[in-house]
Amino acid sequence: MGKLAGMPGRADGMRCQSAPPIGPGSIKDDSDTVKRQTKKAQADQKSETGAAGPDSRQRLLKAAYEEFSANGFSGARIERITAAADVNVRMIYHHFGNKLGLLEAVLSEIFLSRQEQMGTLPERIDDFLLFLFDGYASDRHRVRLLEWEALEATAVGADRPPSRDVTDVEGRRAALQRRVDTIREAQERGEASSEIEPEVLYLILVALAIYPMSFPQSVSIALNEDPESEEFQARYRKALKKVGRLLLQPTRDE
Repeated sequence: MGKLAGMPGRADGMRCQSAPPIGPGSIKDDSDTVKRQTKKAQADQKSETGAAGPDSRQRLLKAAYEEFSANGFSGARIERITAAADVNVRMIYHHFGNKLGLLEAVLSEIFLSRQEQMGTLPERIDDFLLFLFDGYASDRHRVRLLEWEALEATAVGADRPPSRDVTDVEGRRAALQRRVDTIREAQERGEASSEIEPEVLYLILVALAIYPMSFPQSVSIALNEDPESEEFQARYRKALKKVGRLLLQPTRDE
């Protein structure tokens, strides 16, 4: 049988190449390739979204809580927050819209958590004062966030250039009213002096409770103590208890 036109024979120096043998080695090579490709795809996905998942929002809130309390809103850096949370910056915009939205979410979480912890408020003024102090002393980050807010946010009705609005004014006012009502009820029962209106008395109690955490340098200068130490807090609680008992006593004119 003659050769088909154009098809080379062995005389042309062309050899037919046989397919590589299929065996255990080639199957292993394919498996390793798949594994490498899978790992690369996972790495690429993480580079796009970070360690995204159902808990990415909570990780961002936790990291932002620490970053905002340490540096305030203006000084906080998105890259530090996302690095601490192990997520891509896109997740901030996905969950919160922007940096301000993230801060507002952090503050809302704090207030909500505090409301849940409060439960039934103490009825006696001295116990209420200790309750306030224990709340501030147990969460230094919250105190620092409130301080930063005072420095950076626009006070309600303030006549100065705004940087940003106070977060959730109405919600916080409602929570404050609940505490003021506790004081008012104590006054109505005759268990506290009514010479001071309850709203102002509440602010005085807060000032007494939060001062050591807000101005630790003053504690250090005055007493040479750390306001976060157990020794100082026991000493201060004892003093607050006595102050609270003084407020429990109605004046002679009442």
